[in-house]
Amino acid sequence: MAAGLVAFAGAARGEEWVFYSGSRLTGDTGPALRDWYGLNRLTPVPEAEAPALHYYDLDSVASNYPYPGGIVRVWEKAVVQRETKSYAKAREEVEREEEKKLKRKLTVLDAAKVFPLAVNRATKEITTLYEINCDTLEFFILEANNYDSEGDRIAREANFDMNLWIAVRPGSVMEVLSKKMCQQ
Repeated sequence: MAAGLVAFAGAARGEEWVFYSGSRLTGDTGPALRDWYGLNRLTPVPEAEAPALHYYDLDSVASNYPYPGGIVRVWEKAVVQRETKSYAKAREEVEREEEKKLKRKLTVLDAAKVFPLAVNRATKEITTLYEINCDTLEFFILEANNYDSEGDRIAREANFDMNLWIAVRPGSVMEVLSKKMCQQ
């Protein structure tokens, strides 16, 4: 167990993104990608047909190998293949729509509703740090970041519940990623 921890501690986040799958999103693509467990529900499709492309960072792959099975940690990136706006422009747009719908100026309390709508509309990429258990085919999320069309990070969630392991669903994009990571 200590060897696995040492391997993880020494892993540095690089920028060598390797394409591994495309996916077709249903409905509005913003919320579908912001759903952190979405990879487990997305069906892989060929790159040419994919509204979203998925990559893993080869430099970030860290495992407790050379031992068989075990845990692998990897950064994954989902890129939406549609036009998006900067967060500032998306927020202005959402605020105008909400004011029109509510027929009043927005208050500070309305920000709780505006923020996720603007993030979903502006998201161009999501990077997620996964930990995958190759023995049980389960995963959990350590961190997730949303980026807008300008490349600015617009949302970050970290320290997900490490006791919440999710089973990898057969036929999903998460299964494709898990298979690639577990054979490294």
